[in-house]
Amino acid sequence: MATELFRELQEAFNSRKPFVLCTVVEVDGSSPGKSGQRMIVFENGSTAGTVGGGINEERTRKAALALFPERGGTQLLSYDLANEIESGEPVCGGNVKIFLEYMADRNRIVIFGGGHIGFALARLAAQMRFHVALVDDRPEYADPSRFPEIEHVICRPYPGSVAAIGVEATDAVVIVTPGHLHDLEVLEQAVASPAEYVGMIGSARKVAEMKKSILASGVDPKRVESVFAPIGIHLGSTTPEEIALEILAQIVAFRNGITLRYARPSSGK
Repeated sequence: MATELFRELQEAFNSRKPFVLCTVVEVDGSSPGKSGQRMIVFENGSTAGTVGGGINEERTRKAALALFPERGGTQLLSYDLANEIESGEPVCGGNVKIFLEYMADRNRIVIFGGGHIGFALARLAAQMRFHVALVDDRPEYADPSRFPEIEHVICRPYPGSVAAIGVEATDAVVIVTPGHLHDLEVLEQAVASPAEYVGMIGSARKVAEMKKSILASGVDPKRVESVFAPIGIHLGSTTPEEIALEILAQIVAFRNGITLRYARPSSGK
């Protein structure tokens, strides 16, 4: 059973599939669940492992499923088994506590555009152990040999690319298409996706125009305003590598619960 559980855990981590880990943390008296037993629950309702079986395992499974819509969180379940009846017979006479923890890999950055900035960002993010996927519609820029450290380099047209790559709620989306030609097209897809972070390069004026265009199409204003654009934090950068650092610093801060917007400091000493 333990081997199966660890195999499922490894597969979940490798595939970046979110799950809820349920652990028996306390047992008092007689209980089918033993301290340290674990069960993982996937979003489709399937499970691996056990926390003792029976009606309380099913209750635990349902409680775990309730954590998925929030994409995070923990919960401590407490069952008093003295009054539990299953199939007309008392189950046990003890108490059991089960800790639930939502787990997901929040370390993927999806970059749209493989030009100078996209190239620098992809390499820097990989060095910081992010999973990186990069999309560009130009074969010479979406050449895997340019990105030996990157897991997924995809050459395809930008229309439909957000859905095609499977952008998830835990992903960070960065839009740096060449010459801004496809920025609006990708931004429209990104704000309709569940991605928790969406950032786009561009001047304040150009960003305002794009946001206005998207709002006119009926997108939730709060979702549009959540977009980090201009992207990154202002460090006075001019090179692609420095701009990549600005972007990655903002993403890391966001993942740590800190919202930093691009703002030019006032001049003076």
